[in-house]
Amino acid sequence: MWEIFISNQLYISYIFEILAALAGLFYLFKSRSPGRDVKLLVYLLVFIFVYDITALSWGLYGHVYDFKYLEFVNDSPFASHFWIANAGNIISVALFSNYFALQLASLRRRKFIYILIGLYMLSSVVSFGIGDAFFKTTSPFGYIFGTFIISLSIGLYYLELVGTERILRFKTELALYISIGLLVRQLCATPIFLFQKFIAENPEFREVYNYVLDGSNFFMYTMFAAGFIIKYLELRKKNNKGGKMQKPVLDNAKNTL
Repeated sequence: MWEIFISNQLYISYIFEILAALAGLFYLFKSRSPGRDVKLLVYLLVFIFVYDITALSWGLYGHVYDFKYLEFVNDSPFASHFWIANAGNIISVALFSNYFALQLASLRRRKFIYILIGLYMLSSVVSFGIGDAFFKTTSPFGYIFGTFIISLSIGLYYLELVGTERILRFKTELALYISIGLLVRQLCATPIFLFQKFIAENPEFREVYNYVLDGSNFFMYTMFAAGFIIKYLELRKKNNKGGKMQKPVLDNAKNTL
């Protein structure tokens, strides 16, 4: 099973994922009081990595071993990996949108995003219940609507950024790096996801699909990791300044004794 994983270079995207997740965990460990948004983001990245590995293992197990010891799965809709991908897309869209909602000071805008998330999840469930796309292919509705919600959430975050003093510290805005990476990835990958069913039929499309997906994932997770590294360097710089400011006070205290 893992021979296919290596020979087809399926590990490339997962390397990017785990590096971004580790960078987030490292920053979370070093930060004394991380906000809810940072915790949500880091836990989401860890979840995405574990979830994707689980989905890959499920697909390879069925392809190589034909669900040995789980033969009943062969005659069920769950033999496909598409249901895992569709469910994962709903979860990631909801949580990424929630992350950007937490960046907003306006309760009205934040509530608006939460309403959109609720409508997205409800309509996705209804859409999957009406048709059979949930088990047979990637859902066009889920990916298009999901990209719209994420793009809108990022747009509201940009309005918040340029309308406040946060714009003066944009170089150390973690959410800015997350937004750039996520927006580029969504706009690049969503179109090819809509035609994922043609991968097995057209080798040329499969090659384009792999290039676009790996390239967009590389860009996104690199931006994520860069954001965490920049935030850590800022944190260390603040800690060093704090130590230097306290040292003269201690020296003066010694001289007065």
